Amino acid sequence: PKLKDRIINLGKKALEEKNFSKALMLCNQLKEMNEHNSQTELAAVACLLEGNRAREAKERCEDLVFGPFESDEAIEVYISILFQLKEYEELQKNIKRLLTQKRIDENQMDKFQAMLSLSKKVISDREGIKGEVLNLHKIVENSEPIDKQLELINELRSLDCNLVIDQISEILKSTKANPLIQSFILFILQEQSIDKDFELNKVNQRMIWNSSVSVDEHKIFVDAILKKLSDVLESEDPSAYEIAKTHFQHFITIYFPFIPIPADINTWAACFYCIVQQFFDRSVDEEELKDLFNVEYFPVKSAIALVKRFEDEGYFNIK
Repeated sequence: PKLKDRIINLGKKALEEKNFSKALMLCNQLKEMNEHNSQTELAAVACLLEGNRAREAKERCEDLVFGPFESDEAIEVYISILFQLKEYEELQKNIKRLLTQKRIDENQMDKFQAMLSLSKKVISDREGIKGEVLNLHKIVENSEPIDKQLELINELRSLDCNLVIDQISEILKSTKANPLIQSFILFILQEQSIDKDFELNKVNQRMIWNSSVSVDEHKIFVDAILKKLSDVLESEDPSAYEIAKTHFQHFITIYFPFIPIPADINTWAACFYCIVQQFFDRSVDEEELKDLFNVEYFPVKSAIALVKRFEDEGYFNIK
């Protein structure tokens, strides 16, 4: 009991000091100890919202409203989160469920009425325009020039992706689709926080991808290559480093969220070192590569050939 009280007091202090990450950690600790209650869970929801983690807040608040605590106090927060996340169908369904359970009174219903009216209008508008918003079939087949596909991507950026989610799924799992275009679509899904599992096929690799799950392997690989290039080039030749860095970032965007095979950091760092030296008409011999990167020339040559192929296909002309 003393530990519980101490954690609660520390949590209150953290909230007063607006240290929301610490307060959330303490709320989680109470939950792990099975000493949580509706108040500590509501505090955890508030902390998640303050940390811009609305989806996690939604799940925790949903459990608070409909789980063992059946907290009526959390209802307004829960409905507001659904509205913030634009989950209008869920909002309608749950208001109806709470009305059936007689857990919303007239005063609360007045507050929810505006949200309910807007959600009904949005759903109606969606149903009215669904299927005719954007035709992305040419991207699935990769049957248009890349600049035409980019025009469609720019239209997609200003649209709610949920309206064309089935077409997006087809593009991401298509082995014919342009991998760079697929990457741009993934970035848009991240921007819109679309929380859905997609089958992704590109650059002869496959995975189930969700915008809410960070791909650490990709980021670690990118950071390691840039560090290696920086170590070898930046102090010696800053201009060459910037060119190599930009070229590599173009290349790795094609692969996102995958990494090229073989996933050897020194091979790919050496590859972009060679490319930038060629850019300045400087030759690089095998001994130099061995000395700087501890790699053999053959795998580096293969890596350069792949980058050159992507260049020939026009990927590096896209801004």
